[in-house]
Amino acid sequence: MQNELTGKNSIRDDEHKPAQTIIKQLEASNKKYRTLYETGKLVATETDVDKLLSLCMDKVVELTHAERGLIILFDDGDDISFQVARNLQKQDIESPDFQVSHTIIERVKQRRGPLYSLNAMEDPEFGVKKSVVNLKILSVICVPIMQDSDLLGVIYADNRKFSAAFNEDTCKFLASFAEQIAQAVRRALAMRALEKRMGQLEDQLRTRFKFEAIIGHSPKMIEIMELVAQVSDTEASVLIQGETGTGKELFAKAIHYNSSRRDKPFISINCGALPEQLLESELFGHERGAFTGAVATKIGKFGAAHGGTIFLDEIGEMQPALQVKFLRVLQSGEYAPVGSATNKQCDVRVIAATNQNLKALLEQGTFRQDLYYRLNVVSIEIPPLCERRDDIPVLIEHFLTKYSKEIGQAKIAISDAALSLLTMYDYPGNVRELQNIIRRATILTKTGQIEVANLPVDVVGQVKASGEKVWDFHQARNQVIENFEQQYLRSVLKQCRGGIRESARRANLDVKNFRLKLKKYGIDARQYVSGGDSTPI
Repeated sequence: MQNELTGKNSIRDDEHKPAQTIIKQLEASNKKYRTLYETGKLVATETDVDKLLSLCMDKVVELTHAERGLIILFDDGDDISFQVARNLQKQDIESPDFQVSHTIIERVKQRRGPLYSLNAMEDPEFGVKKSVVNLKILSVICVPIMQDSDLLGVIYADNRKFSAAFNEDTCKFLASFAEQIAQAVRRALAMRALEKRMGQLEDQLRTRFKFEAIIGHSPKMIEIMELVAQVSDTEASVLIQGETGTGKELFAKAIHYNSSRRDKPFISINCGALPEQLLESELFGHERGAFTGAVATKIGKFGAAHGGTIFLDEIGEMQPALQVKFLRVLQSGEYAPVGSATNKQCDVRVIAATNQNLKALLEQGTFRQDLYYRLNVVSIEIPPLCERRDDIPVLIEHFLTKYSKEIGQAKIAISDAALSLLTMYDYPGNVRELQNIIRRATILTKTGQIEVANLPVDVVGQVKASGEKVWDFHQARNQVIENFEQQYLRSVLKQCRGGIRESARRANLDVKNFRLKLKKYGIDARQYVSGGDSTPI
């Protein structure tokens, strides 16, 4: 068949072509492959499937001058999992008139090799089909996206205006393009599959264990929620470690309310907020007259938590003498109220938390080793917010909704610059600090949108002092592309002395598209015209 890549009739004979023509073809070919190299560098860092396919589709149309294009990815069952198109609507693709294209795509899938047709209307296999005649399809090209022996998808393009729009060189080039993006496609598909799995797991955990108060979907947070789900309905003591403001009490509540003790009390106390004598009274209660001010008998936190859970925050602040009495409760469930000679019994589950390094306190002798091992049956490490930046936009969205309602306004938005800056800030105060920043900003904004000017000076200063640009990954990538385009446009205009048509031709761009790019970047072609006052055409 003459339109197969290996067909002898489609191979051009360059021997009789003028040298100037061959040189121009070589220059065009070199430019294409330079572009292929640059595109490869861009797609290598893109892990979002939709953005990756969109970028690749734009390059296919630009480099092949296709009128229409389509990239399809297949799942393990050989069904379509993703597709992106240019100048093709969904109804066009699903229309019976597109059948010839489906036939070509199926052939490429089966043979796992590229295919092109100089003129589908004259092709003995496709020309008789009604869809070819109706659509007046002339040039068609389709190549597989392969990695090793696996078929990941196909790239399809056609042209209804010109026959021979694609040739063997175009087919080879597009095959090289498909080969170059294959690894990026596989990585993006794997990332999407992982994100989907993590999303499903998160939904299952939140539905089953009601983790509504825990905001975040980073892999580390999902891992912690899985651990919480595992240990909740046990009697094991849990030690939660993490910096101040990471939400340790939220996880303690999640453990309690997903345990068999959920219908019993959840009692919380901060061990660092009270001096030793008052803390002992708060924990174990006291008898009337036990000390000055003890005018009545008081039940302690352990008594109030009977049958339920007690959460001891900042356990590292507890003094050694009180640690001994606390250890006794853990071992036997017995305790004595202050001023009482009678022991009481309690049935409580203990969850402790600290922002200190308890192992360091063990070495210093300020925390008992036996108590440490009693508490640390199950350890949960809550990462600081700066180590799970993926959760920052989610938390911001949550707090915006919350505080917009609080001040009685419609949902307050946030600018890209402010969001980018907040994503890069280190948050020494963790989630609590972010919460306060958003609450403050919703009050200060006068436009219904939080801007950088509404953020605290120390937040802005820390990011700027780090020397980082206030851009996320995609913004930074787009900035690199824009800088390249501006430099390239100015360079080609200079070479062509301001001639737009010649510059567009050398750039391998449509004249209209070339003018739009000049307008986008505010580039005046007239400044590159010899003499300075001619009008470029």
